[in-house]
Amino acid sequence: MITFLQPIWLLLLLPAGVALWLWPLPGRWQRWLRGVTLVLIVLALARLAVRLPDRSGVVIVVADRSASMPAQAAAAQEEIIRLLERSRRPRDEVGVVAFGQRAVVESLPQRGAFPGFRAEVGRDQSSLAEALETALTLIPDEAGGRILVLSDGKWTGRDPIGAATRAAARGVAIDYRLLSRPEAGDVGIQSFDVPQSAAPSEGFLMTAWVWSPGDQEIRYRLLRNGRVLASGSRRVETGLTRLMFRDLAPDHGLLEYELEVEGAAEDPVPENNRARALLMVRGEPALLVASEAGESSGLVRLLRAGGLRVVAQRPGAVRWTADALMAYDAVLLEQVPASVIGSVGLENLALWVEGTGRGLMLTGGPKGFGAGGYFRSPLERVLPLTLESPREHLKQSVAIVVALDRSGSMAAPVGGGRTKMDLANLGTVQVLDLLGPGDEIGVIAVDSSPHVIVQLDRVERNAARRGRILSIQSMGGGIFIYEALSAAARMILESRAQRRHIILFADAADSEEPGAYRALLEKCREAGVTVSVIGLGTEADQDAWLLKEIAQLGGGECYFTASAEEIPRLFAQDTFTVARLAFVEGVTPFRFTPAQRVLGLGFEGEPPPVGGYNLCFLRPGAQQAAVTTDENAAPVVAFWNAGLGRVLTFSGEADGQFAGPLASWDRVGEFYTTLARWTMGRQEESNPDLFLRQEIRDGACYVQVHLDPQRREESLGGTPRLTSLTVRAGLPPRRETVPLEWRSADLLEAVVPLESTETRVHVLEIPGRPPLTLPPVCLPYSPELAPGLQSRGSTTLAELAAATGGRERGEIPRIWSELPVRRRWLELTPWLFLAAMVLFLAEVWERYTGWLSAGLARRTDREMQTAMPGETAEVTPTAWSVPTRRRWSALWGAWRRRSGQPAVQTAPTDPAPGRPRQTDVAKPAGAPGRTGSSTYDALREARERARRRRGL
Repeated sequence: MITFLQPIWLLLLLPAGVALWLWPLPGRWQRWLRGVTLVLIVLALARLAVRLPDRSGVVIVVADRSASMPAQAAAAQEEIIRLLERSRRPRDEVGVVAFGQRAVVESLPQRGAFPGFRAEVGRDQSSLAEALETALTLIPDEAGGRILVLSDGKWTGRDPIGAATRAAARGVAIDYRLLSRPEAGDVGIQSFDVPQSAAPSEGFLMTAWVWSPGDQEIRYRLLRNGRVLASGSRRVETGLTRLMFRDLAPDHGLLEYELEVEGAAEDPVPENNRARALLMVRGEPALLVASEAGESSGLVRLLRAGGLRVVAQRPGAVRWTADALMAYDAVLLEQVPASVIGSVGLENLALWVEGTGRGLMLTGGPKGFGAGGYFRSPLERVLPLTLESPREHLKQSVAIVVALDRSGSMAAPVGGGRTKMDLANLGTVQVLDLLGPGDEIGVIAVDSSPHVIVQLDRVERNAARRGRILSIQSMGGGIFIYEALSAAARMILESRAQRRHIILFADAADSEEPGAYRALLEKCREAGVTVSVIGLGTEADQDAWLLKEIAQLGGGECYFTASAEEIPRLFAQDTFTVARLAFVEGVTPFRFTPAQRVLGLGFEGEPPPVGGYNLCFLRPGAQQAAVTTDENAAPVVAFWNAGLGRVLTFSGEADGQFAGPLASWDRVGEFYTTLARWTMGRQEESNPDLFLRQEIRDGACYVQVHLDPQRREESLGGTPRLTSLTVRAGLPPRRETVPLEWRSADLLEAVVPLESTETRVHVLEIPGRPPLTLPPVCLPYSPELAPGLQSRGSTTLAELAAATGGRERGEIPRIWSELPVRRRWLELTPWLFLAAMVLFLAEVWERYTGWLSAGLARRTDREMQTAMPGETAEVTPTAWSVPTRRRWSALWGAWRRRSGQPAVQTAPTDPAPGRPRQTDVAKPAGAPGRTGSSTYDALREARERARRRRGL
């Protein structure tokens, strides 16, 4: 069977035929060669193809990368892929799909080598159905193919039998190789059921089902928030055994329960011996006050006297995660430095406010707002104030010299293709950006000796040297502290700025040669030069004491961070403290604005002044309920809505040295209580027309919205939206919107996949109503590791193979010989072009040599000698009857006569000995006696004689 893939080109045959007819070539063979060449070219352009049987095809390897796989599974899977590559035929291709929580194409079908597993697929689930569907999309419809599954057969989510049905319909077989852990002796927790919420002082039951492969005695231990609640041992039988526990809910908080079991023998799957669950205690609205004073804070006493339920904790004791904060309706930060909460904690706090509808209140002071390090922090985006001062508020000239550690430790990577040195360079650039055009900056890089990168000069001139700062690289060795400080001091003393400051950046675990640093710092202090230190590491590192003492003697701040990502923010924080007027000291009057009524305030007249305030400026869209009456006209009370939540700031100090006369005001308790009550917002209203439910099953959280089936009117003001907050330990949170789908006329449902290392908080937003927050949920452990599922996995793989005509693969290379035979179209275009090129060259050769015409003439001579034996002796000898050395001369003469040029007469040569001369050969009667006549002349004369005999 043949076809043309682009038949439109066949229309070129018509103009090609017309051209050959109008402009014929001189020889018959040339005309034939030219015609066939044109036909071949047209067929090649039309893409002539023939259909042939073919067994080559595609094998897609589906590799299970979930947590239930054996430790050496990845190496075994790669070895099988290499074996497939070595045994395939030239036209065969191999593709790879890896799957866990999601399926990812690791390698498209190709004839090259597999580069290895690189994608992150999530190890807590096995989306086998999604992986099979992805593999099917990689097999072309016209090509033969098979799927090879390398897995233990355990799956979560959709049943893979649906994907197997689609594979069978396409004729694609699913083979498998079973790779699984040995599960003999596996003791594990099959389920751990804890209520999602409870009221204060409410008793509740917790149930766990424990799987045991045989009769034995197990040990168990139950923990609540890390403390042992119950422990003991119990005799269990083969199969499932139920364990029950009872507890009493405290007044508030998020409770994390962990159950541990241990069998008598070594366990091959220890991951399922530990399960966790969360319980939210919900009572009266609660306000968390984070204050260094803790319970002794005067602000806490005032708020409690105002009737609020207040939980007071020191900032370092608070779990700054979105799930832990769900126990509170609002958080109040009483002059808490940003470094105490940390970058991840600040991001958690901001997302908690924006995503759950909770509230946040901040009070000011010397360690609050910009002075406390909130400038360019993750929390700044939700504040109703901007912390950066306009240029007209920069009243002092500033000179800063930055001394950077560029020792070998700074070359360590920190992710994203960056090193510690890159982040230190970025922090230095932030110093450059925060200074005014008339301020001065200098940069020194230090290892065992100082290296001047940027000379001390005005910012407007050094701005062009930004690239030089960003290109500083680690050069090895360690940092010599005295060399860094002395070089920075020499440079800064050249400045005449009103404020002169040094920022020393060093590794807290690798700071060497301090030398006479105390005497040097004493001279700097006498000259009015301050020194701050940014230490990469923790206060427990070996050289941290030295860095802290340098900052203390230098009259500056000392910052430590174990996360290199925090370095640029710390540079900005220290520069902001030095170069900006962050806190205004002194008694300052303020007044209320009409916006106070939005907060519920109703004060008449001017209140007592504050003893100082943080200089901040109102953001567009925010409102101010109180403002200073000095030249700055700065907001004292500002508020707005951030996402779903509320944020309020009081820029004065609530309890401390700078509280001022406001602290003795007889209505100060009412003032602070009203602000805090507004921050806590509207409480979640009861919804009698709908019921929320969330359930954990099959590795996912099912969130359902049940509507009253007897409702008379539509109770939803619009399409609800479910927001999911993902919390992981030590990582910034993630916020996503999950679609809700109608399952029936009265049921909306959303399915949220879960991972064992994360906690999810779901918030339902209904237009026109306050957001509804559900209790945090988590998986007990990866559903991949549930005990007693080994037989289920092997049975699943066998069913997939049986449904599609596949089988278990013992000998991997044989899969190529069992690919289905498919007929494929073989395109002849290259061969047609090649044939056309050969014929074209033959035409050129014929044009210049006439070798085909000469061969035909010789054949005609032989036929004439056979047909007319009586005339054989009378025929004049042709060019082919002369010696070989004279044949080309005869052909050349024939070509010249045809082209109208006179033939060159050559003198007759003597024949070979014993042979007569050519002129002596007898001529036939009536034949022209032309010496040197060509084959064409002989043929023409023969034709004329034949015509005369026939009377034509």
